[in-house]
Amino acid sequence: MRPYSVPRFWRMIDDGEKRPTLPPPHLFDLWITILASRNIPYMLTGRGNKLRLYVPALLERQARSELEAVLAESRKPRPVYIEPPTHNNAHWVLSVLLLLILWHGVRMHWGFLAHLPGLPDLPSEEWSRLGSLDVFRVKTFGEWYRCVTALTLHADSQHLFGNVLFGAPFLILLCRRVGLGLGLFLILLAGTFGNALNAWYRPAGHISLGFSTALFGTVGVLSGFMALQGWGSRTQSDTGKLSWRRGILLLAAGTGILAMLGTEGDKTDYAAHLFGLLSGFIVGGTASWISRRTALPSPVINTLLGLSAAGLVVLCWKLAL
Repeated sequence: MRPYSVPRFWRMIDDGEKRPTLPPPHLFDLWITILASRNIPYMLTGRGNKLRLYVPALLERQARSELEAVLAESRKPRPVYIEPPTHNNAHWVLSVLLLLILWHGVRMHWGFLAHLPGLPDLPSEEWSRLGSLDVFRVKTFGEWYRCVTALTLHADSQHLFGNVLFGAPFLILLCRRVGLGLGLFLILLAGTFGNALNAWYRPAGHISLGFSTALFGTVGVLSGFMALQGWGSRTQSDTGKLSWRRGILLLAAGTGILAMLGTEGDKTDYAAHLFGLLSGFIVGGTASWISRRTALPSPVINTLLGLSAAGLVVLCWKLAL
């Protein structure tokens, strides 16, 4: 029934058999904005499901064409976010961690690993002196290769196996999502940048070592990658939003782990863990942003990235020796 306040010659915008049905209530605000921007007079009556919109009869056709365009736009299907395929490479990730354990055995002179041909026969303290993150030598002599070599050193076996057990699930999750080569490359970048920031922040007498900076970097990379994956387009699918939420939850979990474990003990370098987490989030977010435009690297490129990461570690140790 037409309200008395509405002039007789005004038309309800949704009447007639072949005309659009009532829009969802949340669209009325948008319709009013459109009409106002086109200088079309309107009257809105009722409330809830009884909302009615009236316009002058002479402007009915113009108003209807404007509003139908808005309604058609709102009915367009959202872009579907497709989860990237996973890589079955957990055994390769564990193999890399095994190499890290064997390298520790070389330094600590475990059995047959004590005197390997091609490697200098140095005591463990000398290996630590040559490769640890010595802030004084980094800042004074520009030995930035220590940001990489320090990631491969551990003070003792407890430190080593703690990092391996804590980091293995996150390394596997990341490499399953992006591939082994890219995953290792991103982890090395995050750990290296984390150590570089730590060297900038710490005083000259500070010395640190350990793979834990890269492990917190792994959590950051995974968080940043998942947070930006499926996010950033004009309209978002629910799956894309879910991916963003997973990334933020993962970052929150990493921060919680940092709070519980990353600052525990007198010898724990909490700043390195924090810088690793932040560096990883930036590295992972950047990698996700690039992958949205160029797709994830092919198997060949993935292999080359993995070899590049290994080559960078070898090169840095060459410089250290």
